[in-house]
Amino acid sequence: MEITCRVYRPRRPRESPLFRLVEQHLEELLRVWPTRFHRQHGPLRPVVERVLREFLKCGLLEHGFARLWCAHCRRSVLVAFSCRGRSFCPSCEKKKQLLWAEWLREELLAPVPHRHVVLTIPRLLRPLFRRRRDMLTELARAGAEATAELVRRAAGDGVRPGLVVSLATAGDLLQWHPHLHLLTTDGGFAPDGSFLPLPEWDATLLMSLFRERLLARLLDRHAISHELVRKLLAWKHPGFSAHVGEPIRPEDKQRLEDTAAYLVRNPLSLRKLVYLDGQQAVLYRSRMNPSLGRNLARPWPPR
Repeated sequence: MEITCRVYRPRRPRESPLFRLVEQHLEELLRVWPTRFHRQHGPLRPVVERVLREFLKCGLLEHGFARLWCAHCRRSVLVAFSCRGRSFCPSCEKKKQLLWAEWLREELLAPVPHRHVVLTIPRLLRPLFRRRRDMLTELARAGAEATAELVRRAAGDGVRPGLVVSLATAGDLLQWHPHLHLLTTDGGFAPDGSFLPLPEWDATLLMSLFRERLLARLLDRHAISHELVRKLLAWKHPGFSAHVGEPIRPEDKQRLEDTAAYLVRNPLSLRKLVYLDGQQAVLYRSRMNPSLGRNLARPWPPR
């Protein structure tokens, strides 16, 4: 029997522009945050420093490793421990992303068509969720309730969709942009367990339901005023939006898994990041952002 052995190629974390950036500027960031960034971004949460310090140990043998043996050729390799940080380390996040998407497809999702839905809010409301992060839960609940209500109106009372809600807080250029990604069944389940597909989705109605429920939740939590609600409802363009993707057939497992992975992707992409060591400057490039009018994040350090 022929046995094919794969070659283990360890990561070289110190060669990453993100590693060099954090290594060279973490202490400075902690020092200047209260005077330069606190007013706009609020206090630096303890989890941020903890994640960044653990990231500087990720993939480095001197911070711990496991020895793995091949049962056939008896060759051994050293595998450095991972940081398993919270939504920052690209390597650890990629592993969690793929494993979660595979689990979702194999263990949780029903064998029915699904759709990818994206819900966004006006720029006027976004700073609120930066100041009061507890409101992010209300954002997710409003999106889930709006989607469930749309399905109920289209398919009948008692019909409920299957929903996975992912909360994202960053845009393509890493700007603060809280929004929702939902993976929802393309229809709903009746009380008897039968699945009732939706012939079509009304994105405009979904947007209106989402706006209605979010504003009501924010009013109940005294996060906004009635005057602001009247102002938002009077806009010619609502500021809220709902995008409903094309249906994903249950047998298209790869597309379903790719969509599930997209819901929990790391907001930071190493392909977009350029760190100019000599100039101590950071560039972050993406596709053209129509609302910002540029395809480049503001350089760091700010001038």
